[in-house]
Amino acid sequence: MTGYSSVEVLPCVSLQDRRVSLKLDLKLDSGNRMSSSATSPCGRTTTPGSLSLAAPRRPTLGSPPPSKKLKLNDNHHGFSNNFTLNITAVKTVSPNELASRMTRNKPPVIVDCRSFMSYNMGHIQGALNINCTDRHNKKRLQQGKCGIAELLNSKDTRELLRKRHTRDIVVYDECSSELSGIHPSDPMHFALSSILRENRDIAFLKGGITDFRKQYQGLCENSVKSPRQNCSTLYSPTSSANEPDIETAKASPVLPFLYLGNERDAANKNLLDDLKITYVLNVTSHIPGHFENQGITYKRLPATDSGQQNLKQYFEEAFSFIDEARDNGVNILIHCHAGVSRSATITIAYIMKHTLMSMIDTYRYVKNKRAIISPNFNFMGQLLEFEQALNSGKTPRVLEPRLNGIESNV
Repeated sequence: MTGYSSVEVLPCVSLQDRRVSLKLDLKLDSGNRMSSSATSPCGRTTTPGSLSLAAPRRPTLGSPPPSKKLKLNDNHHGFSNNFTLNITAVKTVSPNELASRMTRNKPPVIVDCRSFMSYNMGHIQGALNINCTDRHNKKRLQQGKCGIAELLNSKDTRELLRKRHTRDIVVYDECSSELSGIHPSDPMHFALSSILRENRDIAFLKGGITDFRKQYQGLCENSVKSPRQNCSTLYSPTSSANEPDIETAKASPVLPFLYLGNERDAANKNLLDDLKITYVLNVTSHIPGHFENQGITYKRLPATDSGQQNLKQYFEEAFSFIDEARDNGVNILIHCHAGVSRSATITIAYIMKHTLMSMIDTYRYVKNKRAIISPNFNFMGQLLEFEQALNSGKTPRVLEPRLNGIESNV
């Protein structure tokens, strides 16, 4: 492949065509041997009919390689990716270099292009997660309908990226070590292509978070905090939000009839009256029903915010109570201790039940309504299981009557 400045790979349009082309290739040149599979640096196996393009290895940053562009076409996901990835426009940084740059007055913008769950399990400090792992967002990026800022999890992070428009961007995935090894269907390829299209300086972290974590565990973080003992403020042990934000949070309207809040909201009769709340879903085992004899209807789900709690067992019971409030035309407050983990999980599950939204999209929708939510990893796993049950039909969705107030077209 040496000497070619542009390579265009055109996959066969069907399995039958692929077989025919393979037979023709073997007949025309019996001396050649075609490998039926190849393994990428991260362990991914390519299938027959796809080729792995191996560009020359990049030397050190001080000695840039000759200019090379790879025009990559890929129909693996049902649509064509016509991005031209100029690999010479993408710098490569080592874990040592990134760690050093993170301590400067103007550190780079760090972008994590892995899945939402992988990001929450562990990421580099200050990294922003872009969701380009699913087919829908890949297609939006490819068609130029959005940039990376639109794929960030919240309005705050989108604004943060826009404000840092002049800063360098460092992108990483799980373990990619060479730009030439990135397949055109990989999220990293879509992220790099999209950022380059925005004419921004970009660097690729060699070895991804895997190599970085080996050397700089202290510069990595996740969304879990350890519980604090004897803490009288409204603190959620699994929340990544700042404690002052949790302490000052007020009941948040998520749907026209549904509010998400904390134990302080549940104990404030004036607030309940002002919001016309007459149903309260209490997702704790210890907070009492303060106004049972004053026109408030209560339902308790005795759950703790822990890694062992099975919250999914209460979903249908919670849905019935919420639907009762909705059918009666009254407002409901769903609360736990801080309105961060348990009650947020119930709210997300309810919206998933009544729409076609994915778990991640629903999470983002609720987080835009109440920025401090952060269901613990155990509950996130249960939400993923619930999503699988909905998608398989094992658990039926309820789409009629339509859930009003959802800012989505699904």
